[in-house]
Amino acid sequence: MARITQECAARIKASADIVEIVGKYIQLRRSGTSWKACCPFHNENTPSFHVTPSRQTFHCFGCGVGGDAIRFLMMYENLDYPTALRRLADMNGIPVQEEDEDPGAAARRRMRGLVTQANTVAADYFHRQLCKNPAADHARAYLKERGFNIETAKAWQLGWAPPSEADLVNREAAQGLDRRVMTEAYLLANGRGGSYPVFRDRLMFPIQDLRGAVVGFSGRVLQGSTDPRKYVNTAETVTFRKGELLFGLYKATKPIATAGMRVVICEGQLDVIACHEKAEVRNAVAGLGTAFTDEHAHILRKYAKTAVLCYDGDNAGIKACEKTYRKLAAVGLEVLQAVLPEGEDPDSLIKSQGPEALREAIDSARPYLEVRAHRELALAGDNASAKSAAVSRMADLAADISSAAVRDIAVTDLATRMHVGLETFRNTVNEILRARRNNPKTSAPSAMPEDEAEGDALDDAISRDMPPAIPTRLCHPMRNIISYALGCRAFQDALVDRIQDLMPAIQSLGGGDILMKLLQFLPNPGDEEALLAVTQHLSPEDTLALRNIQPQALPESVIPTALEDCISAVSLETLRMRVDYLRSLAAVPNQSPDISRRALQEITHLTALIASGMSAGSSSTGKG
Repeated sequence: MARITQECAARIKASADIVEIVGKYIQLRRSGTSWKACCPFHNENTPSFHVTPSRQTFHCFGCGVGGDAIRFLMMYENLDYPTALRRLADMNGIPVQEEDEDPGAAARRRMRGLVTQANTVAADYFHRQLCKNPAADHARAYLKERGFNIETAKAWQLGWAPPSEADLVNREAAQGLDRRVMTEAYLLANGRGGSYPVFRDRLMFPIQDLRGAVVGFSGRVLQGSTDPRKYVNTAETVTFRKGELLFGLYKATKPIATAGMRVVICEGQLDVIACHEKAEVRNAVAGLGTAFTDEHAHILRKYAKTAVLCYDGDNAGIKACEKTYRKLAAVGLEVLQAVLPEGEDPDSLIKSQGPEALREAIDSARPYLEVRAHRELALAGDNASAKSAAVSRMADLAADISSAAVRDIAVTDLATRMHVGLETFRNTVNEILRARRNNPKTSAPSAMPEDEAEGDALDDAISRDMPPAIPTRLCHPMRNIISYALGCRAFQDALVDRIQDLMPAIQSLGGGDILMKLLQFLPNPGDEEALLAVTQHLSPEDTLALRNIQPQALPESVIPTALEDCISAVSLETLRMRVDYLRSLAAVPNQSPDISRRALQEITHLTALIASGMSAGSSSTGKG
């Protein structure tokens, strides 16, 4: 597909009326200067989805999604950016102008098209073999034993690859695709005796990209095979890069949104299919092979805010959880862990205890670091040396969190759970961060010690009473803005209209989740039941903080001024937090001169902004 010119893309974007675009898909109703509806991306009964014409944006206070008209089309219709841009052009009658491709790019594009066509033909062929070929009886018996019926095989286009390539070669040739294209697609490989089929007597899983095109395959060994490789995946081709593809993501993008931007990550293809088809957990995906990559994490960050690890409950699954957590935490995703019984995977848990057991494990998933801390303490017991090593491992895991604010919250929580002084634990984390900056190749501490009875120890640890919650710390500006929101409905409405201006503070400051939930549910001031409904969606720490805030009513005449003062104050607090972080970064011993220089330059810039903001605030007559 040729690239749309920048000028044409700008005209297409300028033609968008977001109310008109969104209104084609969902029913909107006017609410002041904006429009409201129940969010199409998660299940809700009270409208929390707002469309703001003046800014040409949408935002949901329930699941947090937002963006412009193109972003809405991408999410609602599961489109990539170029396709959504073309769809918007069609809607508004804008002729699409494309840039000419160089010959090399055109040749690569043609080959991608041929390889995709070859994969599509192969997927249909493998599927027909599974359904109809008597020689595939053992493959059908394997699926039946695992609890998968023919409807599931059709829904996921599962297949069986015969030992011979003759029929497949003939079918591809009938579509004008020769052996060269099949080799480019890695359906055939070349050996000393000529070409041979890559996939032989294997259960076949087609791998789709985000547009639903078949870009490759994963073949699972069947009983009786002498091949020691459990899985064989398509090699790197013009359409297939294993480290950038997630099995099931094509089907899961919309369910991820409707599940509150939450994705469930499994270890294998059959676990993903079991989640979707047996337990109706349709926001599940898996990597291809054992390695979860940085690219996988970055891809999921586009669709989800929270990841639930649903790995096997054995030692291998526990180690895989740690590796995947590190990748996800580094890109800013919240990571939870569903604790499965030892020896169980999602599919076997469904088989032994029913789909409700898996859904309960996923719904009750807790923060990965919390689960890990309980396990570490259980394994350490009363051994002081083991406890010290456990503290070091937990500090190393906390250091993987990319956001300084989120990391500090985790440090505070883990210090309590690990029964160690807060400053001691924080200093340990900071030392690890300094070591990583000075030597990026610094290895993490060795994994937790293995113990034959660790499953029982984990069960005992999880059953213990949880440590008491500590109220979330709120800065003065955030406390003010929440106080006004609790006491004044008109102030709530004004905040909704200015949500984009508040997002940096909401994402950075303590109490941001409290404010988001208040704006989602908009409880009437003084309505205790409505406020209780809000607290059901908050963490214990946020709930305690909210209960300590007194509602404060405002005369309608001062609301505009008070709103501006509040936004200015939380914005300044966000800048101060950034300055504090940069100062600590620049003060690290043996810090890179370039990093120190850039940090000091940004400090100078932000300090000037803070000074100008404070000057403007001092001339305001409102109270923030």
